[in-house]
Amino acid sequence: MFQIADEQSSVESFHTAQSDAEDDLPAGSVREEQVRRTIKDIADSILRDIPLRLLNTEDGKIYARPALITKFEESLIFHSILVLTTTRSILNQKQYIVEVVKNFFAYVMLSHRWEGDEPGFRDIPLEGVYGPELSTLRFDKVRNLCRKARKYKFNWAWIDTCCIDQTSSAEVQKSISSMFSWYRGSALTIVYLSDVLESSNRALSLSQWFRRGWTLQELLAAKVIRLYKKDWTPFSQSAVFNHKNVAEILVALESITGIQKSYLKFYCPSVEDPRVKLRWAHNRVTKEKEDEAYCLMGIFGFTMPVTYGEGHHAFSRLLMEIMKRTGDATLLDWIGEPSSLNSCLPSSPICFSNDPFQMGFDGPPPPVLSFALAAKVILVFKGASRRARLIY
Repeated sequence: MFQIADEQSSVESFHTAQSDAEDDLPAGSVREEQVRRTIKDIADSILRDIPLRLLNTEDGKIYARPALITKFEESLIFHSILVLTTTRSILNQKQYIVEVVKNFFAYVMLSHRWEGDEPGFRDIPLEGVYGPELSTLRFDKVRNLCRKARKYKFNWAWIDTCCIDQTSSAEVQKSISSMFSWYRGSALTIVYLSDVLESSNRALSLSQWFRRGWTLQELLAAKVIRLYKKDWTPFSQSAVFNHKNVAEILVALESITGIQKSYLKFYCPSVEDPRVKLRWAHNRVTKEKEDEAYCLMGIFGFTMPVTYGEGHHAFSRLLMEIMKRTGDATLLDWIGEPSSLNSCLPSSPICFSNDPFQMGFDGPPPPVLSFALAAKVILVFKGASRRARLIY
């Protein structure tokens, strides 16, 4: 006859068995649960710095962060780490685990122009983007991105059209504020030039991709890029993988954008030389007026609240923040439409298409002023200086 132990003795038996199991481990060994916990902590840390959602290049489905962890734990790579990490000394040397996890979550970003009826987050079916029932033309861009990323052995891809839930203001704020760092952290950024049919500098220079506001920071942020033409073939036949390292492409990019090659190869966000950077954007356009400012935040290395509906007040706020950090009085010298927030401020980057007015004297540039003093000086002299510029 079997005797069922009471609850107290069952608990004691469990703890006794657990203690015996730990005592049975060879010296220096670690339990699987310890390894799992370490791996998960590392994965959580890495996921904090990558996009909120990613497309899996194998199944074409979108995964948010909790699902990304689950996908990783189901992978052969995860189980390989469990098998190989058997001792405390190996577990303490976490760098190899960090590198393996980073490689698993390495992702490819797409830099492109929005065109026509692009599929949004809620348009992607649970079955993924490879389903035969999906419209070929509408989903071609997403599918081709995934296929190119898969070709280069990457598990994940990101495109702004369907990897951001536009109905969530918090997600939009987070995405816009993190955009520069996401492109900077990508293993590869594919630049899709849908209006480039041939591999020539003329065709490249005429691409509308160079006239969009958001593509400026995408070009500067990405460490590794590859340019693709309309038919998804590489713009360059060079054996060099990173097109930023192809001399003729770099020269063409400098000529088209007016940005020095050193900045194009590696750009570090800062508020230094703000007028130069604003001129990079003076001939670019955005669909939303506010994006004229928001697309530049990453370039200057700071964020500010995203409030769609404020119009060109967003650009005024951007300038005021730059001036608070730099005291650069030349930012108050511009030609064009004033902001309704403050008539001393311009309404858009196009107002910086000209060189700053030098007040009629030669020599070194005037010293940097405090923001408060600069505002007072420009309030007195602005009308006269702008009239003088119009005359000349």
